[in-house]
Amino acid sequence: MKKKLQIVYIAVFLLLCCVPMALKPFSGGAKAIGNEAENEFPQLIGEDGVNRGFSTEADAWFSKQNPLRVPLINAENTLRLSLLRGSSNGVIQGKNGWLFSEETLDDYFGVTLSPRALYSMAKTVRLTQDAAEREGSRFVFTVVPNKNTLYPQYMPARYIRGENSNLSLLRQYLDKLGVHRLDMEQALAGQKNDLYLRDDTHWNNLGALYGYNAIMDALDREHESYNGASYTYRQAWTGDLTKMAFPDSGRVCGQYYFDYQMDSVSFRQPRGGDKAALLEELMGDSEKRDGLIRTDNPSGQSSLYMLRDSFGRAMLPYFISQYQSATISRYYPFAVQAGYDDMVWEIVERNLPTLTETAPRAFAAAIDRELPEQACDSPDNSMRTDDSAAGSLRLFGTLDSHMLDTESNIYVQLQSEQQTLCYEAFPVYEQELLGGADSGNGFSLLLSTQDIPKGSYSAVVFTNGKKAAHTQPLQTITI
Repeated sequence: MKKKLQIVYIAVFLLLCCVPMALKPFSGGAKAIGNEAENEFPQLIGEDGVNRGFSTEADAWFSKQNPLRVPLINAENTLRLSLLRGSSNGVIQGKNGWLFSEETLDDYFGVTLSPRALYSMAKTVRLTQDAAEREGSRFVFTVVPNKNTLYPQYMPARYIRGENSNLSLLRQYLDKLGVHRLDMEQALAGQKNDLYLRDDTHWNNLGALYGYNAIMDALDREHESYNGASYTYRQAWTGDLTKMAFPDSGRVCGQYYFDYQMDSVSFRQPRGGDKAALLEELMGDSEKRDGLIRTDNPSGQSSLYMLRDSFGRAMLPYFISQYQSATISRYYPFAVQAGYDDMVWEIVERNLPTLTETAPRAFAAAIDRELPEQACDSPDNSMRTDDSAAGSLRLFGTLDSHMLDTESNIYVQLQSEQQTLCYEAFPVYEQELLGGADSGNGFSLLLSTQDIPKGSYSAVVFTNGKKAAHTQPLQTITI
């Protein structure tokens, strides 16, 4: 009898395992969830030979083909989040039904980057500001706070908020370096309406309106504030956290829907037949054609160049209605360009570490800086050059850690028989160009070859840390 029960148990188990694949011909497989990419069945033999990750990739493919995957995920996450008050699939169940992203926990707990990394971020922004101002632009940098930074009262009580965060510490360095910044957290705090979406990582359209007004005030630009603008508030928004935790569940949250007046606005990039439909697409989360947006508005004033992330899409209708011409980019690295009255750099708090992943394409200007008298060799330094972009030369590399204190700036001197030129470099480790992990000791300098007399130059990199400065003669550079 016992053996028969074991056989029945095994048979039932095998039958249940076969159910998903038996249903596949009738369902077409499961859809991608949240930000997942559609995956194809992996190849056993690739260009480099046998695919060592075949079994793992095949397992992931079969998992995504399971037609019961979505309801099973919904059931599991409902149990974990609603009943067990835990976290699942990167989502945290907060108070009053609010959802939060696990991606923001380090910021919330106060797990911060090193002082050197934070200073490098601030210096990168300051050098970008200098380049923008040389091109005649007003510059504003702003960090949009994480959802749980602005609304910690909705986080589960078991999560204890830390005293500091990367954002709070970065502000100190930004102020010390004289960066023209907008404190977006302060601009949003204290409003009676919730400015973030309950089921999403982003602010709602009302929060974006507050953000737009704060940026325009920081630029000292007269602008339409949209006070009293008509809107409807509807339970109709499917949040990105809902898509991750409860895919295809039908769960929605409240969103402000404003009546945007776009009669005088035209899109140069991307182009679309129906302007209202195109705006709705660009404000959505598909992120397919929104890498670079260019608009014209004859009734607007001035010109805008804005670097933004996903938080910028909800501010789009306000800015393009305000400016005569606007260029709004999600591409990084971005190029500091001439011909714009205003330059805005917006980034969300959780993305701060990306500030030093690669340097902006901003040409350096020669400065007065002498090599330090006390200098010693640093034999492990390295520098490379990249002239793939016409009319430019990038010098980049790494320094020994002992050359850098927290607030060390990095300089590159070029010397020929006729002259000596000195430039300050971005304290950025060019990860894509150098490969490997970020050492935190990188530098990157972009030069316009049109601004430097032709000739052969020897290059020296040095710093101004609290320790005795160090120098290292590097390769000869021909311009």
